[in-house]
Amino acid sequence: MACMDSMPPTKPFWETTYQNPTGNTFGKPSPEMIAIADKLPTKASVLDLGCGEGRNALFLAERGFDVTAVDISEHGISKLRLLASQRNIPIRAAVADMRSFAYNQQFDLIISHGCLHLIERAAWQLVLSQMKVHTSAGGYNIVAVFTDQIAPSPDLEAFCVGLFRENELFSFYSGWEIQLQQSYTFTDEHPGGVRHTHPLNKIVASKM
Repeated sequence: MACMDSMPPTKPFWETTYQNPTGNTFGKPSPEMIAIADKLPTKASVLDLGCGEGRNALFLAERGFDVTAVDISEHGISKLRLLASQRNIPIRAAVADMRSFAYNQQFDLIISHGCLHLIERAAWQLVLSQMKVHTSAGGYNIVAVFTDQIAPSPDLEAFCVGLFRENELFSFYSGWEIQLQQSYTFTDEHPGGVRHTHPLNKIVASKM
């Protein structure tokens, strides 16, 4: 019988940190969000799939864009709404699963940052397809995913059910104009003080 310490966690660490009303689990807005803000038209429509507590969605909404932010985590959406209210930022935030999200419009920017590898491969392939279909002509997708180049950290292993193969993400945007394509590793520290290295593929692509 395995000891309790060796059992995988039932929930990822961010479900706990999302319940902290202060601080941000994953830090500041990503640099590519800051850069894209200067390229989007006024009042551009933005969809953030897997927004978490809203580090990117809140930044873009604060810049005046029409942002819809969804996440499967009730704690994440609750914190996003709290932060938006505190900063008087208008934003539509809803608890929803990206695998079954019901699109009812085209978007100038669709984001899925750091979460597609948390769903099964067949599921994220469909999500990417839907993202591309529902992006306006001249609009953008920003996607960042973990790859299988390095094994996930022990506290994430049970949740990384759809790791991308290295450089696999980029092939999905053949025919789009590539604004940014990156493949790199970074070191992160999760709750508990253990540092881990994660392999990341990232793309910013514009629909031709």
